[in-house]
Amino acid sequence: METILQQLVNEIKDIKINMASKDDLSGMATKDDISGMASKDDLSGMATKDDISGMASKDDLSGMATKDDISGMASKDDIQRLKEKLEEKIDGNTARIDRNYTQINRNFNQIAVNSEKLQELSESSQRQDKSMETLALRSIEHETKLRDL
Repeated sequence: METILQQLVNEIKDIKINMASKDDLSGMATKDDISGMASKDDLSGMATKDDISGMASKDDLSGMATKDDISGMASKDDIQRLKEKLEEKIDGNTARIDRNYTQINRNFNQIAVNSEKLQELSESSQRQDKSMETLALRSIEHETKLRDL
């Protein structure tokens, strides 16, 4: 019986040695800690290895614009100012175009009037040329008659 008792004492000592102490248990998770952990449903929404393999690599990202690149680009304010300047230039050009259009119309009308006058002068000149020709022939006739006399 003593051996049995001795054996029981040794087994109890082994159990005690292998048992967790209060310090060991204080580092373990509590029920509250476990309830705050992610569930299987939560984990199903996380990215898989396949999802991650489809993501951009460091090499892919190296070709993208940096903050320095972007800082050199025009801002919305810059674009707004450019838009306003362009609108001012367009308005100024519109006014010039209107003035030029008016001037062209006046010139066109003047050309039409001058063409009519030129046509009238040409017709008048032709009549005068005929008259001069007729007078010249008569003058020759009169001269011939005077010589005959």
